[in-house]
Amino acid sequence: MRHTFARQGYIIIPNVLNKAQLDALNNEYDQRISDYEAIQEKAGTDKQNRYFLGDRSQLTSSDRHGNTYSGRGFWNKAYMDLIDNETMFPIIEEVLGDPSWGHAPAHTPSELRPHFRLDHDNIHYKPGRTPHDGPDKGGTLHGNPGNFHITCVYELKTVKSGDGGFGCVPGSHKPSTEQRLTSIEGDWRSNWCNTEWTKQLPNWPDDLPVHHVEAKAGDCILFTEKLKHGTIPWSSKNERRTLFYKYVPYGMHHGDVAYDTTDPELTGRQKRILEFSPTWFNEPREDKDYSANPSLTQLHSLAQIESDPSVLQPGMAPPHLRLSEETKRALIND
Repeated sequence: MRHTFARQGYIIIPNVLNKAQLDALNNEYDQRISDYEAIQEKAGTDKQNRYFLGDRSQLTSSDRHGNTYSGRGFWNKAYMDLIDNETMFPIIEEVLGDPSWGHAPAHTPSELRPHFRLDHDNIHYKPGRTPHDGPDKGGTLHGNPGNFHITCVYELKTVKSGDGGFGCVPGSHKPSTEQRLTSIEGDWRSNWCNTEWTKQLPNWPDDLPVHHVEAKAGDCILFTEKLKHGTIPWSSKNERRTLFYKYVPYGMHHGDVAYDTTDPELTGRQKRILEFSPTWFNEPREDKDYSANPSLTQLHSLAQIESDPSVLQPGMAPPHLRLSEETKRALIND
């Protein structure tokens, strides 16, 4: 499994969710999509007509580090238990805690490496196609070898060959393969897969295959966001029900969604995974205002301007550390 993940940038872990878990997740899902017109009005969508079910409670929350914010809740206990799914937890812990995978900075102290965070999650819904539906162009390829977050993709309904959904260019998480991909003449981001509505560039190299990833209900697709990936147009008559749980290593800002950590149904471990780190190895995006919570900008005493690449597995790239020029100068002169 490790070899496959290192080579491809993704793996499929079968039967992560049992029937009882799937039933609990799908039953709640059924209630949320029972009024399709309401979904169209309230849910976020994108150019793929893919709905992001965002009807989530927002409660004032606080954590052990003195931060106070409006925190996102979960639909029910079944969705909470995906935070630290028993099968996926040790895998996430290794991939985000071992700097050789290229997600955690090499200078992260060993005692902090196991403390990853759920950065954000998405609940995607795609209705089954009908003869009256228009074309579906899918999504563009994205991902970068310098990225440091990973994603668990839980399929609540089986995705068969030709259905669409998650697709990727295996191996493109490594700079050598990514460079070949980005050197293709033409709009390779948009023209990357062959479907009823899309065509791959005619000059696409045969030795850079695109994987249309199939998965059974209950399977989990784990991929690194270093990987070039995207959404293949949905052609199935059945619904697409997909959950994305995205994680970051300790002290690494990314989307920084705030979660409600006061829910009594959360376990102690789940609360820890939802909490922000008390210190950081990179800085937040410029569009984030953390003036009310200064600990969210507190750099760790061992912060550096780059991660040591000598610890990496062959072909991997170190995580990009977003730091202002002023911060870089201060770290160099420290």
